[in-house]
Amino acid sequence: MLLVLALVAAAIYGIVFLFRKGPKQTFNDDPFLKVLANAHLGENRYVHVVSVGSKAWLVGASQGGVKLIGEIEDKEIIDAMLVEDSRKSEAPPGRFPDFMQLLRRFGVKTQLTLPGTDNIRKRRERLKGL
Repeated sequence: MLLVLALVAAAIYGIVFLFRKGPKQTFNDDPFLKVLANAHLGENRYVHVVSVGSKAWLVGASQGGVKLIGEIEDKEIIDAMLVEDSRKSEAPPGRFPDFMQLLRRFGVKTQLTLPGTDNIRKRRERLKGL
């Protein structure tokens, strides 16, 4: 009975660990002001890339406040970040990661292959024969 209790406690701890490690959801109503990238630097210290329109800035945030580090002037990097942000925002919102995301998080290489039209036709014919 103690072994089962320990297994259940370990499973609950593992699930909580996975969800805390997952991406944080942010709710931003403004379509023009975007946080394109974040990096945790230490205890209560972060660096963010913030964009408004086609301009982007690198800002540092800590307990003491927010400071401008510099402006990002490379247009290609800004465009790549904006494309990545739009790709992330098009993903269906959900709190729980899907199974493929969990596998990728643990380093398992996953590739989704969709069946071709010939394969679908063969399956349909086989099912009609049943």
